[in-house]
Amino acid sequence: MNPIDSNRTVLVPFSFSLILTLGLVACGGGGGSVAPTSVLPTITLPIPASSYPVGSAELAGYTVLQQARALCGFGVLRQDTRLDAASRNHARYLTSVSFANWTHLLSHYEDTASDPYYTGYYPWDRTMYTGYGTQVAEILVGTWWDYDISYPSLVIPTMAQRGTESMRSLLNTVYHLSGAMFDGADVGFGVDIQTVSTSATTRREEYRFGSLNGYQTATITIGTGNLATYPCQGSSNIPPDFAPVSENPNPFKDSVYVNAVVGPPIYLKVDRGQKLTVSSASRIVSQNGYEVPFSVLTNANDPNIDPVSREPYIDVNEAFVIPTVPLNPYTTYQITLYGTVDKASFTRSFAMSTGS
Repeated sequence: MNPIDSNRTVLVPFSFSLILTLGLVACGGGGGSVAPTSVLPTITLPIPASSYPVGSAELAGYTVLQQARALCGFGVLRQDTRLDAASRNHARYLTSVSFANWTHLLSHYEDTASDPYYTGYYPWDRTMYTGYGTQVAEILVGTWWDYDISYPSLVIPTMAQRGTESMRSLLNTVYHLSGAMFDGADVGFGVDIQTVSTSATTRREEYRFGSLNGYQTATITIGTGNLATYPCQGSSNIPPDFAPVSENPNPFKDSVYVNAVVGPPIYLKVDRGQKLTVSSASRIVSQNGYEVPFSVLTNANDPNIDPVSREPYIDVNEAFVIPTVPLNPYTTYQITLYGTVDKASFTRSFAMSTGS
């Protein structure tokens, strides 16, 4: 969602949710100069240590996010245990209510005040509860799974695998990607997984993964005239496809692509207060010379409106270049982006590679 009202400088909280199918689960940079010929360098920053346990989904998700932000110039974040607590409380609430009502709940809102894990209706209520403050952005993913433990090929992923795939999936979106690359300096992760037996051999699992980006204490800036993208030069193992219907809200609502499978979104961002445009002359070319068609999603054509700010979710300092067909797995693509930042022209060229 849109972090600010484009006509004011007042920050407002925002949130997104994502329902995914992962594995067997059934449900449902370096910033750089914008001068022409500028090429994004491969730059990594030290990733701050965290207190997340080794092998946890939280540590895996934290690592994936920090590596992506460091490589692509969005800046590394600092762990805040108050945001951890708020994220964990909400994850536990979601699994608790899902089993209490025998449904699959994925929401940023807590309606059941009688639930033992209830800590507030909105994300910013829950971060106030843990002592952080109200200036936060939340992204969520949820999966659920009914499985037979006697199935001979059954493989249950580890928590580290779940955290890695959860964060990779959140980065392979539109609105969630914007939230993951938001400019709050603080971050917290919360995960909960609950399993109940439904028969002698079958079980139901509810898993929730959430991240809160906080800007109560500080924000991260890219620098006036500078542009960051994700993916960027050196990005690898990028998922080759994206189903817009899996994201809530659907970024292709009212479009011919609403139920399609498209390619991985490419996110462009400059600091707030600047206006970013992307030219249709931009190109996505595979290693064998195939040119990929794409759509550009901006503040001007965003089909969804933030119910809090009453503005489009995508701000004027952001844009997405989205291939309208899936990319090939294990393939290198050359991305060349043309556009303007406050009417000053830029060219950004980088190579990225897809995974499976």
